[in-house]
Amino acid sequence: MKRILLPAVPAAVACLVLSPSARAAGTALDVQSGRATGMAAAVTAMVDDSSAIYFNPAGIAQGRSFDAEVGDTLIVPSIKFTSPQGSSTTTPFYVVPPLQAYASGGLTDNFSIGVGIFTPYGQTLTWPSGWQGRSLLTSAQLATYDINPTIAYRAGPVRFGAGLQIVRGTVDLQRDIALPGGSYGSSELGGDAWGFGGNVGIQVEAVPKVLSFGAHYRSSVTLDFDGNAHFSGIPQTLAGTLHDQPASTRLVNPDTFAFGAAVRPTDRLAIEADVVYWGWNHMQSIDLKFPNDTSGQLSSSEPKNWKSVVNYHLGAEYTINETWRVRGGVLYDPSPSPASTLLPDLPDADRLNFAVGGSYWHPSGLHVDVGYQLVVFLSNTSTAPQFPGDYSGFVNVLGVSLGYSSKAAASAQ
Repeated sequence: MKRILLPAVPAAVACLVLSPSARAAGTALDVQSGRATGMAAAVTAMVDDSSAIYFNPAGIAQGRSFDAEVGDTLIVPSIKFTSPQGSSTTTPFYVVPPLQAYASGGLTDNFSIGVGIFTPYGQTLTWPSGWQGRSLLTSAQLATYDINPTIAYRAGPVRFGAGLQIVRGTVDLQRDIALPGGSYGSSELGGDAWGFGGNVGIQVEAVPKVLSFGAHYRSSVTLDFDGNAHFSGIPQTLAGTLHDQPASTRLVNPDTFAFGAAVRPTDRLAIEADVVYWGWNHMQSIDLKFPNDTSGQLSSSEPKNWKSVVNYHLGAEYTINETWRVRGGVLYDPSPSPASTLLPDLPDADRLNFAVGGSYWHPSGLHVDVGYQLVVFLSNTSTAPQFPGDYSGFVNVLGVSLGYSSKAAASAQ
């Protein structure tokens, strides 16, 4: 899993104690199938089912066959913040369930088409009511729904694929507003946007059934969010500025480039190593605009200074027999955020992901894939002057997919 920024509602007015600028929340998800989840997403060179629409579109070029799957990934985070004074707050229990669905088929022996629907970026983050960072964030919900029509072509040992990204984004962010006298109001920002991009991939079977390579590029997507800011519990003396009104901002999902190499030392065992570049350098600042704000005090720009990073995946799949497969993997996922911009709306840190999984295949071609990841947050200390402290925690991830493969059904007969 990776992460991304999305602003909350700023309000900086004289005589009002508020965080002075926009905030961010979000995460990028690479757990887009049960199979890949169990291999720590190390599948760029070897993926050969319809989930390749997300991981590497070249992988759907599998001849005159049909493949489809639908799945859900249950994400259960537990994040802890510890202030410099030693007081701690932990996020309550909740489950984030992004869905995914794919279908692909070969029109000829060499040309295939497909479509996928998935959530490449999304987050639900909730802190306890009345917690010490309530003026920064109480709740954040971000989702980007990617519709990805795809084509692929096979030329001997080489497969090519390309797709169009049609992205729908929605956001709802809430926080409390500290008012004079020690009371609190609240703010909520809701918005939506459409964006477009593309992705291309290649797989090369360098040594048939032994060694393969893969590469996949997914472009950045710009989402211009338009929505409304809602304020409640605001005293009359501030209602001239803090009142319901339109708001807008821009979010740029990063571009990514993955390269993988897969080797099969035996007919039953496949091992893959991937490196993935994430272009988080798009996030240098977050700008929030209130076009109808005559006071000029609500619009803001906050430097974020994120850097691009590379993460590292290692995964394996072992075929026990025609019915059962087992998987495992590990991922190192560094954070792109400097300590000086780390805040509780994006409780980020370098991460280690440990993955296990397996699948059951029926002779009919139906199969169930299950993958589990334990994501461990390495302790990270924020030096942000607004809210310094330490962040730690873990995330449980469970991916389950139900699929059908006509190729598997044919081989079982």
